[in-house]
Amino acid sequence: MKKLLLSIALVAFSVANVAAQETSADKLRWKGIMNNGFWSNWELSVAGGVNATAWNGIGTDQDATGDLGWQIEGGLTKWFNPILGARVQLIGGQLNTSDDYLKSNWIMPHADAVINLSNWIGGYREDRVYYAKVFAGAGVNFTNVNDEAGSGFAGVAGLINTFRVCKQLDINLELKGILSAGHDMPRGIDVLADKYGQIYSATLGIAYRFNKRNWDKAYSQEEVDGYLASIAALEAGLAEAHRNEGKLAERLAAQKAATDKALADNEALRAELAKRKTSVVSSTALFFNLNSARLLDRAKSAMQLLAETIAAAPKDQVFTLVGHADDETGSPEYNQKLSEKRAKAVYDYLVEQGVNKDQLTWKGVGSSQNIFPINSTNRVVIVK
Repeated sequence: MKKLLLSIALVAFSVANVAAQETSADKLRWKGIMNNGFWSNWELSVAGGVNATAWNGIGTDQDATGDLGWQIEGGLTKWFNPILGARVQLIGGQLNTSDDYLKSNWIMPHADAVINLSNWIGGYREDRVYYAKVFAGAGVNFTNVNDEAGSGFAGVAGLINTFRVCKQLDINLELKGILSAGHDMPRGIDVLADKYGQIYSATLGIAYRFNKRNWDKAYSQEEVDGYLASIAALEAGLAEAHRNEGKLAERLAAQKAATDKALADNEALRAELAKRKTSVVSSTALFFNLNSARLLDRAKSAMQLLAETIAAAPKDQVFTLVGHADDETGSPEYNQKLSEKRAKAVYDYLVEQGVNKDQLTWKGVGSSQNIFPINSTNRVVIVK
């Protein structure tokens, strides 16, 4: 019982350490991480240490715990993401029940599910030095009691305290407990037939992490900067093309410096519309980032101008919001849903700005209509 309480206290202390270690305001949660390939994020570990046996249901007049024994272990772990992994481990050594006659050689292969508490609670960080990991699994317990071999299924659970040495190597302090049927333990089979045996161990070792060791963000800052630069260049080209054709200039808000000029142009347009009392045909392109339906600041500026244009238009004129997605990323089904989300985001924002719902309609066409020659610029909502 004392050992069980000590194990629980050690787990609680490690979790508290994880929470206290997180002081960075900019945390990257594991859901923002790209999954690596099958051969990435593997660990090979070896360790050695001590163990002690105990039995459930032994009377107070009998020895309920054994002397210290020794063990060595080796394992292979695959991480599927920064939180969840799977491990196979082989333990071998000697169990000691305080009686030299009952010393027993012992091996136990087992498979575990492993959870990285540090990444789960605190978010993934490449510069973290300490990781707390918990695991649970099952295997087969093989003992040799005199000339009679005992074997059977056993459960295992514990805590791995990992200290990062460098990109390749970790130091692991592993604390675990194993629960087995009594007749699989190195004591008299008749005595322990209806009892439960426990093996508690503490081992210290190293782990080598090979192939790809870290985790990537869903996109790089260089890619984002490139997309933004392409969009800014396209905005200038579209505005010039519409002016040359005599149509309403595209209201693109890529930069705050262009907003004042756009407001002046819009005021002139409203005055002309009031004079002619004719229909307004507005064609505006509102761009989005890769795989996103979140409105950019410059798009909101353009929609404020668009809201004023709609207010000046005849009340029976209806504006259509058409959402698009590029055909280089995502499946057709995913792109259809993404284009609809983009169109709906523009619709909701215009309504918030006071635009009459009866003058708006929206739809998404997915990646079926690439309207621009540069594919990345088809992440857009066109207002017609």
